[in-house]
Amino acid sequence: MSDDNPQRRSPRRYTGTTTDFVLDGTAGRLTTATSSGQLTHVDLRVGKHGSTLAGLTEALSTAITSALQAGAPPSEFVAQLRHTHYTPSGATTDPDVPHATSLSDYLAHRLHRQHTSRPPHADAAELPGDVRSSPQPPLPTASWVPHPRS
Repeated sequence: MSDDNPQRRSPRRYTGTTTDFVLDGTAGRLTTATSSGQLTHVDLRVGKHGSTLAGLTEALSTAITSALQAGAPPSEFVAQLRHTHYTPSGATTDPDVPHATSLSDYLAHRLHRQHTSRPPHADAAELPGDVRSSPQPPLPTASWVPHPRS
């Protein structure tokens, strides 16, 4: 094996956060894990095992986790997934993200709150209600480029 592989190894132990939520009647669970202060793993579980929705959210989780381990910053996913529109969408049971336009939008808002840099006054400026009308810190533009594989 070559030592020039840019992918970081997952640690044996890491700190995680699990958030249970319901988005427009669809129950889900988001687990994120960090090591040395860096987001290393995202696991979004929605729907019954074997369903299309479960398979797609598992694929999204795998893609994000692989990219994080290759060095992509969480802000890239926030910028790309925020404000995507598909069902389920609507009200959530998560008081930090009261409304989402899709599961990807919910994931982006949750990652933004937990794992991206924000101005310290951002939380004070947010008002309860529809997230789309809340002041949001500016999001970075896509700047990460994957390391070419040999």
